[in-house]
Amino acid sequence: MQPIQTLRKWGNGTGVRLPKDILDAAQLKPDQQIWIQVRKGEVVLTPIVEDRRSKLEKMFEGVTPSMVGGELDWGSDLGAEAYE
Repeated sequence: MQPIQTLRKWGNGTGVRLPKDILDAAQLKPDQQIWIQVRKGEVVLTPIVEDRRSKLEKMFEGVTPSMVGGELDWGSDLGAEAYE
């Protein structure tokens, strides 16, 4: 483990490379989102754990059948749109 790294210019910002053993120990993966905070002068990186539920499941979380209502009746078929 290499605890000392150097900050480098990267585009309009500054970056630091995290060695693989550090990533493994923190259970971080490339392209994973992290929360960056400064606490008492220290930079703290916290992984954002993805909710494994699908986006559709999250969208309808807490929705009950009574909230949805029933079927809609659009009237009788007028042309060739009938489908069985």
